[in-house]
Amino acid sequence: MTHTHRTALLGQGYQVPEHIRGNDDPIFDWLRRHPPSGGELFTGLKYRRVLARADGVVDLMVHACQDALAQAGLRPGQIDMLLGGGSVGQYLAPNDLCRVHHALGLGRDCRVMPLNSDYTTFLDGMKLAHDLIGQGSIRHALVVSGNNWTHHVDYHEAVSLAASDGAGAAVVGPSDDPHHFRLIDWINRTDTRWFGAFHLAPRPAPTAPHRDYTPALMTIADPEGGQAFKAFGLQVPGPMVQDLLARHGLSGQDITLVAHQSSQVVIDAWQQAIAPAHYVNTLADFGDMVSSSVPVNLARCFDEIRTRHLVLLGIGMEMHATALLYERD
Repeated sequence: MTHTHRTALLGQGYQVPEHIRGNDDPIFDWLRRHPPSGGELFTGLKYRRVLARADGVVDLMVHACQDALAQAGLRPGQIDMLLGGGSVGQYLAPNDLCRVHHALGLGRDCRVMPLNSDYTTFLDGMKLAHDLIGQGSIRHALVVSGNNWTHHVDYHEAVSLAASDGAGAAVVGPSDDPHHFRLIDWINRTDTRWFGAFHLAPRPAPTAPHRDYTPALMTIADPEGGQAFKAFGLQVPGPMVQDLLARHGLSGQDITLVAHQSSQVVIDAWQQAIAPAHYVNTLADFGDMVSSSVPVNLARCFDEIRTRHLVLLGIGMEMHATALLYERD
């Protein structure tokens, strides 16, 4: 790769289900009659996108990838690695990313690399793609995240208020186009004392015989989940991004921020701490698409980005936070 060809974001795409679920949907009737513990954490939500079937997430991922490839001007055979993941998949292993590989017609030399790092699957894939391309291991990577968590929450619990489905994708590869964003830095914070505060796992079925279990369900442990939400989720990501920007003599007013979205409470905290020039979010319309919120919003709102710098921000379950800093000329 010459100095004029630098690793860059070449194209992006997204897909969300057609079915829209509003706050007045009957599925929330029980929660309206029985205000749940932690319900105050999930504010600012009006609508969500919902798959009719959980396995429909693969179709969302395929469409998002096709749009990203078309925008990048690449054929499936030009992709050397497929990174990301579908959550929750048909099996514990292999990941539904393999079904995406097949549906897209990617080549036999294209490696499928699933990442189990909710909610930062897309960001982690973008970082790995950049590094692998930069060292010459591959030339083009396709990164995709898809989520179907409306089928993996308990509608007697507060976390179900935010659940939404979607998929987003991006193509990474060499470019000499100065308008393409390229990754220039990243940052991470990890605090694993909160392991288990947020988790996805089957549970013993309350009305079934011994040893019968529910599907994998998202759980915010009480009280650890609320404590992690407030102590880490609200307080750590903002200063972390400021540290990242300070390395480059930048401030929030220099960037567009595309971040994980779960609640207006979180958005307000990060807005105050980072003060970006533009904060992209679709919380009211799309809800919490888990690992897919960042790629969906990046693709859907890409034309809104007017700044030279872009930050992608995610937060994970054990807990961790990570941010990628992009620049264009």
